[in-house]
Amino acid sequence: DGEASDASGAGAPLAGTGDAADAAAAPELVVRFLDVGQGDAALISCDGQWLLIDGGPPKASSTLYAILQRLGVTRLDCIVSTHPDADHAGGLSGALEVATCGTFYASTATSDTRTWRGVCDRLERQGVPLTIPSPGDSFDLGAARVTFLGPVRAAPDDNNNSLVLRIDHGGDSFLFTGDAEHEEEFDLLAAGANLRADVLKVGHHGSAGASSPAFVAAVDPQVAVISVGRNSYGHPTDEVLDRLEVQGACVLRTDQGGDIVATTRGNGIAFEQVGM
Repeated sequence: DGEASDASGAGAPLAGTGDAADAAAAPELVVRFLDVGQGDAALISCDGQWLLIDGGPPKASSTLYAILQRLGVTRLDCIVSTHPDADHAGGLSGALEVATCGTFYASTATSDTRTWRGVCDRLERQGVPLTIPSPGDSFDLGAARVTFLGPVRAAPDDNNNSLVLRIDHGGDSFLFTGDAEHEEEFDLLAAGANLRADVLKVGHHGSAGASSPAFVAAVDPQVAVISVGRNSYGHPTDEVLDRLEVQGACVLRTDQGGDIVATTRGNGIAFEQVGM
């Protein structure tokens, strides 16, 4: 995996190492962890192709709409809804108002919440069906590779049915876990999933119910990104923050610095935080 130097602060870049000539020739992967308050949303681009993972809460619809307009994105090649909870799926409606969708990956087709029905209505207008991936399914995002790792088996709750996926670009890797908690983490470990990644999007906003010691050790991230806003749940918990620190991960949080933007050409990842 790619290497990154320690950051001196939450907004400091983590400059990668590697062959400069190779890096200059490789296409750039940009991963934008968006500040959507208490929720998750990440916008990813490579070689002119676009992927959106979750959309934050319903009030983030305008945020997603504005960002896509500013970047000139009129087509999202893929959207991944890790699970139908409102703080992850609510803002997808705004994205679907400004951009068409190629493939829409979902963890379920049966949720009946008002938020999820709104997303499905917009997909139906575009003629886009729901695709439920299996572990091992993958697709290319330009030069990057996106692979679904979980859920390994059906669970009785949405959090532990979260789609878990990794993005590999050259020697650099990102792991997205939705709201997966200890139960799904254990399943992934037992299945021998390829969890090792340079960057971990921390599960369930830093809840104590996620990021078990064994899981964090298996991922062994250099950088841990926590997408979180003001909340009454105590996210992120000191327990998880301590666990990440012990593992040696640099923790970046959207509630402390705004959007977190990671860029890589496959041999090292640079980070910056953009505004509050």
